[in-house]
Amino acid sequence: MFKKIVYIFLFFEIFICWPLSLINTPAKISFKTIFFPKTPEEEISINTKLGLEASLVKKIYYNRTTVFKDRYINNLLILIDPNNYLFIMHPREGIPNIVNRFKYPFWAIIFLIPGIYKSVRNKRYFKIWLLFFFEVLILSFLREIDGLDFILFFPISWLIYLGIKDLSKYKYSSILNIVLLLLMAIEIGRIFL
Repeated sequence: MFKKIVYIFLFFEIFICWPLSLINTPAKISFKTIFFPKTPEEEISINTKLGLEASLVKKIYYNRTTVFKDRYINNLLILIDPNNYLFIMHPREGIPNIVNRFKYPFWAIIFLIPGIYKSVRNKRYFKIWLLFFFEVLILSFLREIDGLDFILFFPISWLIYLGIKDLSKYKYSSILNIVLLLLMAIEIGRIFL
């Protein structure tokens, strides 16, 4: 019975934290895409890459496709970086103005890794990965990701939940669950300070 109560609280905390962080610091949701004119910084970067001698093909490639490809890859790398979901204020934090956004406690990686392992080994969970990668591929086309990355919360939370269930068969799993429960409660408090 005690384990069930801990699971209910963990499940509740996992699924309520990100919406709470969006209420506290509302996101500026924008559906503008990465297909906008080059910025002066991008223009300088392109001119540097072109150098003095450039063929017509190289000029077309760098002028037309490189800017959009670089923007897309930058967004893609930000979205698949686990640091954006687990660690606060890490050095490569790519999305600006998300200091008050919910991040899973760093202890959640203890549950995320077995959840990933279990989902990869069991074809029944293939839909989770399909959903995650589809969402990442679509979000990478957007100019500003902040607030819209909310949809990634569901597959990541599900993977953490799978890890919690997988580790529950071990002797001291309830201690890990209680520690995660307390850390997530602290994280909820941090959101509102």
